[in-house]
Amino acid sequence: MEENNKMDISRRGFLKTAALAGAAMAMPSGLGKVFASEAKQAETSDVVDIDAARIKGHRVLGTGKAAFEVSALGFGVMGMTYNRSQHPDKKECIRLLHEAVERGVTLFDTAIIYGPLTNENLAGEALSEFKGRINVTTKFGHEVIDGKGTGRQDSRPATIRRYCEESLRRLRLDSLPMFYQHRADPNTPAEEVAATIADLIKEGKVQRWGMCEVSAETIHKAHAICPLTAIQSEYHLMHRLVEENGVLDVCRELGIGFVPY
Repeated sequence: MEENNKMDISRRGFLKTAALAGAAMAMPSGLGKVFASEAKQAETSDVVDIDAARIKGHRVLGTGKAAFEVSALGFGVMGMTYNRSQHPDKKECIRLLHEAVERGVTLFDTAIIYGPLTNENLAGEALSEFKGRINVTTKFGHEVIDGKGTGRQDSRPATIRRYCEESLRRLRLDSLPMFYQHRADPNTPAEEVAATIADLIKEGKVQRWGMCEVSAETIHKAHAICPLTAIQSEYHLMHRLVEENGVLDVCRELGIGFVPY
């Protein structure tokens, strides 16, 4: 019982340290110093058994040809321009993204729907100079017409191809490091989506792929056609559904990485 209590406390300490470190990275320098100071105190606390070097370490998502080595801590670009209260101006956003690179972050995440389109444009402008040093992942699936989201899903093969070409231009890349299906399309089977991505991988336009917020059954179907690198789903202390619906289990079973947000 005492050992279990120690493990629980240690886990809480780690989560606090990770959260503070992430907040420090995303804040302007003055506030960042405050959070960094508190994070340092958390690191030296008796209940924390993990150091900052491990937080900034690397991990591998996926296995085999689908493997993807990235920093353990990723940077979600979404909130800089979309859906998160006030947004910094572009100059400050670029400064923060550059600071994240210098701190060792190699995984940056955006999506077509964020903005829509403006978030990919920001990521492309800020991060294209670091090609070969970092990776920017993006997502398709939400329908966007004339720069506006419709609220519908569209993962038809022709649409995926069009979104891929447009994302490559906005991100200023020759190949997408990873292309997620943002949400499942009820009108397009997962197998058809996977086959389209497999073709894009053969053509060199996409290197790996993932899915977001899908069921364990859908993961099995898609992975059988084109091996998945990662599943991205909501997962934190207040939302732990993936522990119960089989998603984490199937990721372990198939060797698929898991990216929580």
